[in-house]
Amino acid sequence: MGKFYDNIDQELIEKRDSFLKKIESDMHYTLNRKSDTLSFDWLDEIEKACPFIDNIVRHPKVTLIKDEMVVDPARAKKITVDSVKDLAKHSDYIDNIDENDEVQLSKILDIRSEETYNIYENRFLYTLLKDLDTFLYNKEKELEDLDLADDKVLEYSSSTISNDEKIDIELRVAATKDTNNNENSLKSLIDKERDRIKRVKEFVTSWMRSELVKSLDRIHTPLINPPVKPTNVILKNPNFQVAVKLWEYIRNYGRNDGLIKKEMESEGNQALIGYLDDAFLTSYFVLDSISKRKKEEKEKILKYAIILLSEEVYRTMTLLQANNIDITEDELLSALSKLVQKESSNRLVGIEDIKKKFQSEIDEYLERTRKNL
Repeated sequence: MGKFYDNIDQELIEKRDSFLKKIESDMHYTLNRKSDTLSFDWLDEIEKACPFIDNIVRHPKVTLIKDEMVVDPARAKKITVDSVKDLAKHSDYIDNIDENDEVQLSKILDIRSEETYNIYENRFLYTLLKDLDTFLYNKEKELEDLDLADDKVLEYSSSTISNDEKIDIELRVAATKDTNNNENSLKSLIDKERDRIKRVKEFVTSWMRSELVKSLDRIHTPLINPPVKPTNVILKNPNFQVAVKLWEYIRNYGRNDGLIKKEMESEGNQALIGYLDDAFLTSYFVLDSISKRKKEEKEKILKYAIILLSEEVYRTMTLLQANNIDITEDELLSALSKLVQKESSNRLVGIEDIKKKFQSEIDEYLERTRKNL
């Protein structure tokens, strides 16, 4: 081996150095562990809030509003003190006073008091219910389209120049987990969560049919915009406190916080890119070794193999040092020596087995020959 190593063409070493010096690489990897990170945290939050929202809907806040209008006396529902005071200011409403001092009016102020749900707190709740209904619809749709296969994707691209050659590579490695083993358990989990969603939707449906919501629907109540106003009721009522918390949770629910959480999506670090660069170098060496003359091809790839070995040793040392793992030259050589000895031993054992089998066959042949004589 030493003699072979001494005969390595210096030109090949320079080609390697030029290749690595001018290399420009980029790596991106994504890991979607769907079966392990199937998330229903959002459902937990909604379920916890349901009793509090139900309390608000069943006992809604109302306010009295006064509607004042001047009407024909026959249409007035109730003559109040305020009506008489207004009449004193508007004598033109009096048509005539007869001999019995009875006043005949053409108009009168009618003041009507009505209860209304159209207050800020109820408009907030109305907005929350609309948002919640849409949110649940989207989550059910997401479940219907769910693919439970785990997947990992690695993408690597690189280019370099070596001895006036421009070399490029594009690599995409995808791995998908076989879900046959845990398909039944995952299906059972999803069915269970669908039952929970169904119960929550029953709550929401009952709320949307309440007098509170129907009343606000009739007057086309506009939805509120964030932030929620800190009214006295919203600040101090525990039911509204939970409702506000849920509203903010839904509003802040990010695109990546859905049923499936992406555990990793990042550009690769230099240590990982370094190994891919070495794989790029190996691929190029294979390409560069291809020759019409098989002998020449074999000699070249063998020389490249030694260069690649030195590159792998360098890469391993760099990785160990980057992770604060100290290893001396003697320790490294000892580890390599043990690997070589083990591999050589395995090969020798294999050869001895072949020799024994071959010798056995020869002995049997000779024995049969002697008997036939």
